[in-house]
Amino acid sequence: MHRVIEPLRVLPAGSAVLDAGCGGGAVGRWLAEQGRHQVLGIDPELPDGTATDGPQKLPGGGTLELRRADLLDLPVGQLHDGVMLLGVLHYAGSADGVRRMLRAADALSGPGAPLSLSWICDDVPLTYQEAYLPGRELVGRVLAELGWTTADTWTREVTHAHGGSPQHDHRIVYGTWRRV
Repeated sequence: MHRVIEPLRVLPAGSAVLDAGCGGGAVGRWLAEQGRHQVLGIDPELPDGTATDGPQKLPGGGTLELRRADLLDLPVGQLHDGVMLLGVLHYAGSADGVRRMLRAADALSGPGAPLSLSWICDDVPLTYQEAYLPGRELVGRVLAELGWTTADTWTREVTHAHGGSPQHDHRIVYGTWRRV
């Protein structure tokens, strides 16, 4: 995990970082503490009681603000020095949903901002349920159309069970992109 967020961690202190799909905010909290960043974490399913009342100062000098919000609903105009969508794209529901998410991330990324992504990829198909798992080709093509170039990508194979499902395999893609 550290490799995918390292380009965000090394941004100058005080950088604004967007953590879209933040879950409980653990990664954003780590970035705020380690990099002294101003992190905004959003998640449409933010756990109850997790939202903050504005930015909260953390040890190390950074801040963390957690909101129940959807990436697609954020107002365009507030640009971030770094953006991460970790474990988010496979919730898009379709290729068009992936395109919308990536366009929204692009619109919220400032000049020179790194974009860090991870998602369950369709290279290892799920056989226990219907799911939309975007392929590397789709994500790469959309990002290239938006003016991004790959800085680093890699995959990891995982086998697990969750939510009562049988044990199954996933391929997770990790990567960082920069504007051309």
